[in-house]
Amino acid sequence: MEIEWTNGPESRFLELCRLLDGSLDEAVGGHTQREEYDKYNGVDATFRVALFLDKGLAVACGSYKPLSADTAEIKRVFTREDFRGNGIAARIIIELEKDAAANGYRFLVLETGKPLTAAIRLYQRLGYERIPNYGQYAGMPLSICMRKEIGPV
Repeated sequence: MEIEWTNGPESRFLELCRLLDGSLDEAVGGHTQREEYDKYNGVDATFRVALFLDKGLAVACGSYKPLSADTAEIKRVFTREDFRGNGIAARIIIELEKDAAANGYRFLVLETGKPLTAAIRLYQRLGYERIPNYGQYAGMPLSICMRKEIGPV
């Protein structure tokens, strides 16, 4: 599997994001259950995107965007269903951490949903700790926010 780095809206990344949205809808019982999150899941040129390719097919992705001088937010992590169970999700996060640290970030934060227990376990296993919900997620009871220090003090 090869990794291709890109920025912002890229057609293969946008397709994986569409599949991610469908998967999230299914996990939480329909799109209306997560409509309030739509405005926070847009993609723009500030995103640093990792595409995971298998024989040229984009099978997984992850990205981060800057929040402050020392903190970036992980966004849009997804693996196609037929490629799950092979450790790709963990590899995505590790690659995002390495790239973010190399680009000067000290912390990564993320938001996930309470129903996404597998994702929560993965993040915990990789060293992410639960924090109070930040920013736009502060008033969202189904959100879980996490953080990890990735760079030097």
